[in-house]
Amino acid sequence: MTIALFDDHPIILEGLKDYFSKKEGVEVVGTATTKADVINLLETQDIDILVSDVITDEELGLELFEEIQKRRFTAKVIVYSSLKGDLVHNFLYEYGVIGIVNKSRGLEELWQLVEVAYLTTEYKKKNNDSVPPTLTLKEKEIVKYLSKGLTAKEIAVLTNSSANTINNQKNHLLAKFDCLNTIELISKLTLIGYMKM
Repeated sequence: MTIALFDDHPIILEGLKDYFSKKEGVEVVGTATTKADVINLLETQDIDILVSDVITDEELGLELFEEIQKRRFTAKVIVYSSLKGDLVHNFLYEYGVIGIVNKSRGLEELWQLVEVAYLTTEYKKKNNDSVPPTLTLKEKEIVKYLSKGLTAKEIAVLTNSSANTINNQKNHLLAKFDCLNTIELISKLTLIGYMKM
C-alpha cells in the first residue's frame, strides 16, 4: 500500500509519516505541505491513499479536493483534520473523500479507515450535484473586505468600483451561498473552508 500525506504542520506530518512507516506493507511515498506539492505527488507517484488535512495556511478549504476530483486521480482520499461540521463533511464526501477522521481521535482510528479504504475494491465517488459554489477572484477580494467589516463605499474605493457594483456583488454572494446577511455569509465561507477568521 502506498500512502501520501498532506498537512501544513511539519510536526503532524512527521508524526504521521513515522506512524505509517512502521506499518507492515505500507510505503509512505511522499509528504506535502502545499497544494502544489500534493498535486505533484498525485501526478508523479502511484498513490493508493492520500491522507489530507483540509484547512491550511494557504486557505485551501475545499479547492484541493475539487482539483483532485476534476483531474480524476486514482488515489483514495481520507481527510484527517480538526475541522468539524456536517456541512463541510457533506461537501468533502461530494468531492469524493471516502472518510473523515478528526485529529482529536487516535491514529488507530485513522489506520482502520486507511485499511478499509485500501481493501475496498468497489469505490464509487459521489456525484457532483451538491458541491459548494466556488468563489471568483473578485468575489474572494470582496469577501476579504466584508470580513474586515468594511462598508460597500469603503470596498468600492479599494477596488476602484462603485458602491452600487459592490452591493450587487454582495447580494449575488448572499444568493449564491443562500445567506440572509453578511455575517451568515462570512460564517458559512469560514465553515466551508474558503476563508479563515
